[in-house]
Amino acid sequence: MAFCKNCGNNIPDGATFCSHCGTPVYDTTSQAQTQQHQYGTQQNNFLNSDDVTAEFDPMDIKENKVMAVLAYIGLLVLVPIFAAKDSKYARFHATQGLNITVLSVAQAIIYYILATIISIVFRGSIIFGVGGVLLTILGFINTILSIAFIVLAIYGIVNAVQGKCKKLPIIGKFDILGKFVK
Repeated sequence: MAFCKNCGNNIPDGATFCSHCGTPVYDTTSQAQTQQHQYGTQQNNFLNSDDVTAEFDPMDIKENKVMAVLAYIGLLVLVPIFAAKDSKYARFHATQGLNITVLSVAQAIIYYILATIISIVFRGSIIFGVGGVLLTILGFINTILSIAFIVLAIYGIVNAVQGKCKKLPIIGKFDILGKFVK
């Protein structure tokens, strides 16, 4: 039996309003659970990417887990691309790993070009001036992006070891490998 928050009278179970003062009765536990579920769902949507594991042969998954893991370790992505051409599972993870590798190489090239330009333009003020501030900001952004790529690689390795085929968040939808290699 609950009590009305407004007048303090008893409210029978299942009632939606207080029979004495008309104040609406809220079930705070179900409200909290609903809010927690909504926030949890929003938070988990980032990591709950497309899981297409059911489309793959279980024997192929079992035989090519090592190749799938290699796909997320930098240039070792080339090993499953060339050594496991017939494995749909290894190819899936090679595509995901190639996305990370290409983007991280592009990030490094862009970083070094911008750092060089800043160093040339702000030559006299690199340590304490505008150039130093810009290089610090650029270095911070570069570090954050590098950490993000490492996290994506770890996420891919965990999926590969578990025999899952989940696309990487944000960058997993791109099929760089399919564009160039058939």
